[in-house]
Order: sequence, then C-alpha cells, then structure tokens
Amino acid sequence: MTELPQQGNGTRTFLSDDIDEARDIGSDLYYPHEVRVLGDEHKFQMRMTAASFGPVTLGRLDYSTEVEIFTNELLDSYQVNIPMRGELITGSGRSRTVANPHRAAVYRCDQRSLLRGWASPYPTPVLALKIDRRALEDQLAARLGIEVANPIVFDVDLDLDSVVGRQWLSLVEGLSHQLDSPEALALHPIVAAPMAECLMSGLLVAAEHDYRARLYEPKPALPGTVRLALDYLDAHAQQPLTVAQVAKNIGVSVRSLQVGFQNSLGTTPMRQLKIIRLQKARKDLLAADPAEVGVTEIAQRWGFLHVGRFAGDYRAAFGVSPSEDLRTIPFH
Repeated sequence: MTELPQQGNGTRTFLSDDIDEARDIGSDLYYPHEVRVLGDEHKFQMRMTAASFGPVTLGRLDYSTEVEIFTNELLDSYQVNIPMRGELITGSGRSRTVANPHRAAVYRCDQRSLLRGWASPYPTPVLALKIDRRALEDQLAARLGIEVANPIVFDVDLDLDSVVGRQWLSLVEGLSHQLDSPEALALHPIVAAPMAECLMSGLLVAAEHDYRARLYEPKPALPGTVRLALDYLDAHAQQPLTVAQVAKNIGVSVRSLQVGFQNSLGTTPMRQLKIIRLQKARKDLLAADPAEVGVTEIAQRWGFLHVGRFAGDYRAAFGVSPSEDLRTIPFH
C-alpha cells in the first residue's frame, strides 16, 4: 500500500494493488465490506482520495479492473455513490439500479448494499459520499420540527437531471475538486460545518424518501403560547428552568405547554431548551479566546455539567467538537 503525503486540508490518498489492503482501506474510511475481483487480478489497483468535514466523508474511488463489493447494513451512516462516467450496477436492500452520471445511487443505513463496476475499457471513477446517520436525521428533524426515530427510507435512485438534482450534484462536484487543493476553502474548519449542513439539506430535498413530501409542505405559524415559551426559554436559558416554571410565566398549564410543543415542533420544552443552550454555547466558543477560557467553563455556563455528554451532543448537533470550534477563529 502507498499512502501519499497528507495535504494541509486533511485529504488522504491511497494506492494499493493488494486486494486485502484495498478492502481494509475502504473499510477504515467507509464501511466494512468484501471485495471480489471479476476482472484481471494482475491489473488490480485501487485508488482513493478522501476527506472528512464534520459528519460527511467525500471521496473519489477508482479501481483499475472490474470488482464487486458487498456490505452488511451500514448502520450508522447513509451513502450516496455518483459515477463520474460509465456505469455502476448497484443496489440497497432489494432495490437495484444502474448508476451513472445522470443517476446517483442512495443507500439506506438499514440495508445491505452491493456494487459492481469499474469494468474495462470504461473504468468508473465514483464520487462516494458517506453521511453520519444521526446528523442527517437530526437535520431532517430540525427542518420538519419533528422527531425522526426510524431510518429514512430512501429510494435507491437519485435523479441528477432534475433541477434540484443538478444543483446538488454541482455542489458535490465542486467539493470533490477541492480535495486536490491544499488550501481548500470547503475543508477549512470555519466553512466545513455549514458546508456539511448544505450537503445534507440538499440531499434531503433532491432525493426521494418517505419524508420528502413534508419538506415541501407550507409550515404553519407557531401558536402564540409556543412562541411565548420559545422567547422565554431563549431569554432565560442560563437559568435552571423547569416545565412548570415556563408554563407559569407564560400563563398556561404544563399540559397545554407540552401538547403545544409536541403538536407544533414535535419535541418537548426541555429538549428545545437543550438545543437553545447548545446554540448559545457554540456562539460563546466561537467568540472565545482559548488561552483564557476552556470548553468546560462554557459548557457549565449553559448548564452542561457532564462535559463528555456535552461534547457528544455538540458534535451530533454541529458536526464538530466543542474544542474544534473553540480553536476555529483566533481571538483578536
């Protein structure tokens, strides 16, 4: 195996003409899988260039001869594969498709997947996009104002010739070109998190899935009591609060407040308070001088007494760790 020197942007490039090594590299960056060579084993070589930004890993994957790849359920991630040319015979669960530059393949987290391609004389470089399951489902939940408890049921086909499909593909291709730049803007810590959010939101709009129609439904205005409660939570987020206190201060019963939040936002007042506190903690981390204040102090400022749990919730919400955001912008 040859690993080329890592670029300043965190991109890693691997070359291997050993089947077992190639499998191990792909398993490390993406998922455990099996590789079966269908073409000439003497010509076998795998090349992969990949980088991660927040909850997203984007890579270019190429084989020099035809191979077949199998995975078990992806479990903690969703996947999108886009052939840059040629075709990729592929499937997720029982669904099958032939992916090409006009039709990407989307893989569910709860299904096995298979890929067969890279056949001579038309090898198929593939843009491989891995997206953290929790991050994508949280993104969907935030857009719809509901809780997403079950895996998103994606159709395996993603039409890249539709208006939104072309726009999303343009974003992915633009990012892939930056893998080769040591000063890639998209992979800079300041840009990476919002870029990952843009990719995830774009996928949710462009791909067919069981929640897609709801993304296009007009969002009703929040009831007055819910809006009052949100304003109160925002203004008093640094204080110890209970549902009863919030209900009393806006003049409604605890039951009415809970029902209002569930019907309008698909959550509870206390879960919404947690989101507000995470957002305020992030604002403080981005503005802080790391030489003068640490993650623990800011976490406790906003009521997060268990720093390890705070770090996990923070990464799930924003795709980066609190310490990364603390170092993102130099203090002046």
